[in-house]
Amino acid sequence: MITKEKAKEIGDKYLKESNFEYESIYPVDKIGYIEKDEIPFGKRKGERADVYHYHFTQLWGLDERGFSLSIDAQTGEPLYIITPHGYLDVEE
Repeated sequence: MITKEKAKEIGDKYLKESNFEYESIYPVDKIGYIEKDEIPFGKRKGERADVYHYHFTQLWGLDERGFSLSIDAQTGEPLYIITPHGYLDVEE
């Protein structure tokens, strides 16, 4: 299993490599962890996995809106991004 610190590294790398725009990234102590979470979206929809939730914000007009990148805690695989309007698949 990866650590919260490793999950933050994976999230930081994903945002940088995917050119996903963001305003701020939450610190490592704000990364959430859920055991046996049901994956609700994407290619692994319906599976259960231990998942870290890496949080960041985007500027929408004058507001900052929260986003969450879900990362498989066993493999480090980015799974999907929760947005204010739904979800985004993580591109390979």
